[in-house]
Amino acid sequence: MRVVITGMGIISPVGNDLETYWQALISGHSGVGLIHDCCLSRLNCHFAGQVCNLNIKGFLNTREVRRMDRFCQFAIIAAKNAWNDSGRNSIKGPHENTGVIFGTGIGGISTWDNRLIPNSDSGEKTGMDAFTIPRIMNNAAAAQIAMQLNLKGMNITVNTACSAGANAIGMAFREIRAGNLDCIICGGAEAPITPKILKAWDILGVLSKENTKNAVRPFDKNRTGFVLAEGAAAVVLESLNSAARHNRKIYAEIIGFGSNCDAHHLTSPAKAGQVKAIRLALNDAGIKAKKIDYINAHGTATKLNDRVETYAIKEVFENFAHHIPISSTKSMLGHAMGASSAMEIVVTALSVKNNVIHPTLNYQEPDPECDLDYVPGKARIKTINHALSNSFGFGGSNAVLVVKKWKN
Repeated sequence: MRVVITGMGIISPVGNDLETYWQALISGHSGVGLIHDCCLSRLNCHFAGQVCNLNIKGFLNTREVRRMDRFCQFAIIAAKNAWNDSGRNSIKGPHENTGVIFGTGIGGISTWDNRLIPNSDSGEKTGMDAFTIPRIMNNAAAAQIAMQLNLKGMNITVNTACSAGANAIGMAFREIRAGNLDCIICGGAEAPITPKILKAWDILGVLSKENTKNAVRPFDKNRTGFVLAEGAAAVVLESLNSAARHNRKIYAEIIGFGSNCDAHHLTSPAKAGQVKAIRLALNDAGIKAKKIDYINAHGTATKLNDRVETYAIKEVFENFAHHIPISSTKSMLGHAMGASSAMEIVVTALSVKNNVIHPTLNYQEPDPECDLDYVPGKARIKTINHALSNSFGFGGSNAVLVVKKWKN
């Protein structure tokens, strides 16, 4: 069973609709800025990729907003936009053969951090109420999407750190390909920009302490780490038979998925695991490595991650690696943890559809250990028939997807 993308929705630091998101990325526009609504005096990192100008009231009423964490609000709005984008806004439920598989790294942490822990620490009365547990549950997003759209199929939450969104999309791809469901809304959501989460990531030593919007420099010799980001992306995956039957527009086709574990270290990546994940995806797609025209990299801008990912690409693609354009979406968005990989699939699908590759922003000085084509400076026009999207998470959880151009 062939599987195609028929709808997409995005909530991001550079825009909350597909066209704005796409134009910002291909124009090299950064969504990284000074953190607002957060005390910065005790933090070393003052910049992040935050969602702005989001019309929440256009999608959720006041009562619903009160009962949902910020990550859940992002997920629902992205999912509704993807649902509408696929031409289903006027279709009544229930939808027995449509499911939801959504990923997140830390779920409702903004409820836990901002509402509960500070009050408990100070000895004051906590901000808990009857909706605290429903807000902080990792599976709240998937459940709320199903309830909002009346989707009766499987409902699964994936929690594999930074690869969660890609694993959710890959799992949905496999379910539809196997004929278990006609359609699945999948993706990822995250809202991790809270005081304690920022402090925890800083202590881990991976956040850039350069307090400028140009701080994120993937693959650059002088890279110093990433900044946190928030957002969500939802993708409507559908069997080709279903899409054809309902005359859906098609963005691209998913043809391969590779997922594995390094089984090496909780926070440090392993080249062997990444190599295996890429090869699993290519084998699943049934294509040779030389068929890949573009790679959307994990590209975090940390010293170790960028170096290991480069080594992995070179091992899989050998001499051909130097001829493949590679770019990092995180250079413009920051790192939205479990949502990032889903946000990157959206732009990968748009790149395949439009034959345009967005640049890796802030790439200025080559690193001898990262010596591939990272598309510096400006967007590049190139025919893309097959693209790879890499996602590598803490815990050694790797997820790689192969996207193919849709041709009638």
